[in-house]
Amino acid sequence: MANRLKAALIKAGLLNAFPWMLLMLLLSLLALAWSGYALYKANSYHQHLKHKTLQNDASPDAIFADAVYWTKRKNTEKATKLYAQAISSHDKNIRKLAHYNMANLYLHEAYLLLDASGLEAWDKVLPLLSIAKESYREALRLAPDWMDAKYNYELALRLVPTIESKSRSSKAEDEDLQDQSVPQDGWPAIPGFPRGMP
Repeated sequence: MANRLKAALIKAGLLNAFPWMLLMLLLSLLALAWSGYALYKANSYHQHLKHKTLQNDASPDAIFADAVYWTKRKNTEKATKLYAQAISSHDKNIRKLAHYNMANLYLHEAYLLLDASGLEAWDKVLPLLSIAKESYREALRLAPDWMDAKYNYELALRLVPTIESKSRSSKAEDEDLQDQSVPQDGWPAIPGFPRGMP
C-alpha cells in the first residue's frame, strides 16, 4: 500500500513538492496560532473597555490607546494623566503623539472656556495655552517637519504670543524703541497694507 502511494506520488511529481507542502502546512498552523493569540488579546482589551478597567497592560502602546479612548469619551483628566505617562516612553513616535494630543486637549479646553465666558476666563485660559504651546514645542522637537503640530502651535501663538525673557540691557531697549518710533523711508510703522488715497 505504501509502495503504491509512493509510486502514485512519484508519477504525479508530488514527491519533490512534499517537503514544501509540509513546510507550508507548518507555517499555516503557526500563522493560525499567532492570529488566535492576537484575537485573544483584542478580546481581552475589549472586555477591559467594556468594564472600564483600562490600562491592564503597562506597555506604552496600551497606555497611549487608553489615553486616546478617554479623550474620545471627553474625560480630559484621565486622558492627560495617561498622556503624561506615555510621554515617558522610549518610543519616539508615542512620545510625539502624546505631546501633540495633550496639547490639543489643552488648546481645545482653552477655546471652550473662551467661548463660554469670553475674556473673563482669561486667567484660566492663559495657563492652558502655555502648557499647550510647550507640548507643541516638544512634539516639534521630536518631529520638526510635522505640519499639523506647526499649524496648531501657530494657533496657540496667535492667542498668546511667547514673550522672550528680557536679558538685554536697558540701553539696547531704548535704542530699539527709538528705532521703532522713527519710520524708515518715510513709510508709517502701522502694520498692514494701505487701502488707497483718502
